[in-house]
Amino acid sequence: MAKYFDGAAPIFGFKSITDYQDLADINFNLKINGKEKQKSNTAFMIHDFADIIVFIYEYMTLQPGDLIFTGTPALGKGEIFKGDQLQCSINGELLLDFKMI
Repeated sequence: MAKYFDGAAPIFGFKSITDYQDLADINFNLKINGKEKQKSNTAFMIHDFADIIVFIYEYMTLQPGDLIFTGTPALGKGEIFKGDQLQCSINGELLLDFKMI
């Protein structure tokens, strides 16, 4: 239930994979109240995106628009509370910036 609550999983408008030269080299981070809480790179994923999609598809039908959550990077634990400001970036581009309500 830690990741299953009202307001969980905010998303931004989708970006095409063609926006990235190498899916195995994407930097991402999360700041909570200005303090970096998550920072990693897709190079550290245990399984690459294609393998994850193939595995899931063996058990369920995937449709355009379905979201797959792959987990949390090693540096990434931390609770969030009402009033916290969250900022999420990919390759230095701020994509989400919101306050928990």
